[in-house]
Amino acid sequence: ARLEVQEATSNEPWGPHGSLMTEIADATVDPNELQLIMGVLQKRLLDTGKNWRHVYKSMTVMEFLVANGSPQAVEKQPLTEFQYVEQPSGKDQGINVRKKAETMVALLNDRQRINDVRKKAAANKNK
Repeated sequence: ARLEVQEATSNEPWGPHGSLMTEIADATVDPNELQLIMGVLQKRLLDTGKNWRHVYKSMTVMEFLVANGSPQAVEKQPLTEFQYVEQPSGKDQGINVRKKAETMVALLNDRQRINDVRKKAAANKNK
Protein backbone atom coordinates (compact mmCIF):
# COMPACT_ATOMS: atom_id res chain seq x y z
CA ALA A 1 0.00 0.00 0.00
CA ARG A 2 3.00 2.30 0.49
CA LEU A 3 3.46 2.78 -3.26
CA GLU A 4 -0.24 3.49 -3.74
CA VAL A 5 -0.14 6.21 -1.08
CA GLN A 6 2.99 7.73 -2.62
CA GLU A 7 1.27 7.74 -6.01
CA ALA A 8 -1.93 9.23 -4.58
CA THR A 9 0.01 12.00 -2.83
CA SER A 10 2.51 12.83 -5.59
CA ASN A 11 3.44 16.32 -6.73
CA GLU A 12 1.61 15.80 -10.03
CA PRO A 13 -0.97 18.54 -10.72
CA TRP A 14 -3.94 16.14 -10.67
CA GLY A 15 -5.72 14.67 -7.67
CA PRO A 16 -5.71 11.05 -6.55
CA HIS A 17 -8.34 9.01 -8.39
CA GLY A 18 -11.14 7.19 -6.60
CA SER A 19 -10.07 3.64 -7.41
CA LEU A 20 -6.59 4.28 -6.00
CA MET A 21 -8.03 5.81 -2.83
CA THR A 22 -10.41 2.84 -2.53
CA GLU A 23 -7.42 0.45 -2.70
CA ILE A 24 -5.75 2.44 0.08
CA ALA A 25 -8.91 2.52 2.20
CA ASP A 26 -9.42 -1.23 1.79
CA ALA A 27 -5.82 -1.84 2.87
CA THR A 28 -6.35 0.03 6.17
CA VAL A 29 -8.13 -2.99 7.68
CA ASP A 30 -4.73 -4.73 7.90
CA PRO A 31 -2.86 -3.23 10.90
CA ASN A 32 0.54 -3.54 9.16
CA GLU A 33 -0.73 -1.86 5.99
CA LEU A 34 -2.43 0.83 8.07
CA GLN A 35 0.88 1.58 9.78
CA LEU A 36 2.65 1.88 6.40
CA ILE A 37 -0.13 4.05 4.96
CA MET A 38 -0.23 6.40 7.94
CA GLY A 39 3.58 6.57 7.94
CA VAL A 40 3.62 7.83 4.35
CA LEU A 41 0.77 10.25 5.05
CA GLN A 42 2.49 11.58 8.19
CA LYS A 43 5.71 12.15 6.24
CA ARG A 44 3.87 13.86 3.37
CA LEU A 45 1.95 16.07 5.81
CA LEU A 46 5.25 17.46 7.08
CA ASP A 47 6.33 18.62 3.62
CA THR A 48 6.48 22.35 3.01
CA GLY A 49 6.95 24.92 0.30
CA LYS A 50 6.86 23.72 -3.27
CA ASN A 51 5.71 20.28 -2.05
CA TRP A 52 2.37 21.72 -0.94
CA ARG A 53 0.61 19.17 -3.17
CA HIS A 54 1.98 16.37 -0.97
CA VAL A 55 0.23 17.97 1.99
CA TYR A 56 -3.00 18.77 0.16
CA LYS A 57 -3.32 15.35 -1.46
CA SER A 58 -2.48 13.60 1.83
CA MET A 59 -5.37 15.45 3.39
CA THR A 60 -7.59 14.42 0.46
CA VAL A 61 -6.64 10.79 1.08
CA MET A 62 -7.20 11.19 4.83
CA GLU A 63 -10.61 12.72 4.21
CA PHE A 64 -11.45 9.69 2.05
CA LEU A 65 -10.17 7.35 4.78
CA VAL A 66 -12.45 8.98 7.36
CA ALA A 67 -15.42 7.89 5.26
CA ASN A 68 -14.13 4.67 3.74
CA GLY A 69 -11.17 3.35 5.73
CA SER A 70 -10.95 1.48 9.00
CA PRO A 71 -11.88 3.51 12.09
CA GLN A 72 -8.20 3.45 13.13
CA ALA A 73 -7.32 5.50 10.04
CA VAL A 74 -9.03 8.59 11.47
CA GLU A 75 -6.37 11.01 12.73
CA LYS A 76 -6.27 14.77 13.37
CA GLN A 77 -3.66 16.95 11.72
CA PRO A 78 -2.97 20.60 12.69
CA LEU A 79 -2.51 22.09 9.23
CA THR A 80 -4.80 25.09 9.48
CA GLU A 81 -1.76 27.42 9.49
CA PHE A 82 0.07 25.91 6.48
CA GLN A 83 1.82 28.58 4.39
CA TYR A 84 3.21 28.53 0.86
CA VAL A 85 3.32 31.35 -1.68
CA GLU A 86 4.35 30.16 -5.13
CA GLN A 87 7.00 32.22 -6.88
CA PRO A 88 7.24 34.17 -9.10
CA SER A 89 3.45 34.42 -9.39
CA GLY A 90 2.93 35.24 -5.70
CA LYS A 91 -0.09 32.90 -5.68
CA ASP A 92 -1.06 31.65 -2.21
CA GLN A 93 -1.13 27.86 -2.69
CA GLY A 94 -1.22 27.34 1.08
CA ILE A 95 -4.88 28.36 1.12
CA ASN A 96 -5.79 25.01 -0.44
CA VAL A 97 -4.19 23.15 2.45
CA ARG A 98 -5.63 25.51 5.09
CA LYS A 99 -9.18 25.12 3.76
CA LYS A 100 -8.86 21.33 3.57
CA ALA A 101 -7.47 21.31 7.14
CA GLU A 102 -10.41 23.37 8.40
CA THR A 103 -12.84 20.94 6.75
CA MET A 104 -11.01 17.95 8.25
CA VAL A 105 -10.85 19.44 11.76
CA ALA A 106 -14.58 20.25 11.65
CA LEU A 107 -15.33 16.70 10.51
CA LEU A 108 -13.05 15.04 13.05
CA ASN A 109 -14.57 17.03 15.89
CA ASP A 110 -18.09 15.84 15.03
CA ARG A 111 -18.55 12.12 15.75
CA GLN A 112 -22.12 12.14 14.39
CA ARG A 113 -20.94 13.70 11.14
CA ILE A 114 -18.19 11.07 10.87
CA ASN A 115 -20.82 8.35 11.33
CA ASP A 116 -23.05 9.99 8.72
CA VAL A 117 -20.17 10.29 6.23
CA ARG A 118 -19.20 6.64 6.81
CA LYS A 119 -22.80 5.44 6.33
CA LYS A 120 -23.16 7.47 3.13
CA ALA A 121 -19.84 6.16 1.79
CA ALA A 122 -20.85 2.56 2.61
CA ALA A 123 -24.18 3.02 0.80
CA ASN A 124 -22.45 4.53 -2.26
CA LYS A 125 -19.79 1.80 -2.31
CA ASN A 126 -22.35 -0.70 -3.59
CA LYS A 127 -23.58 1.48 -6.45
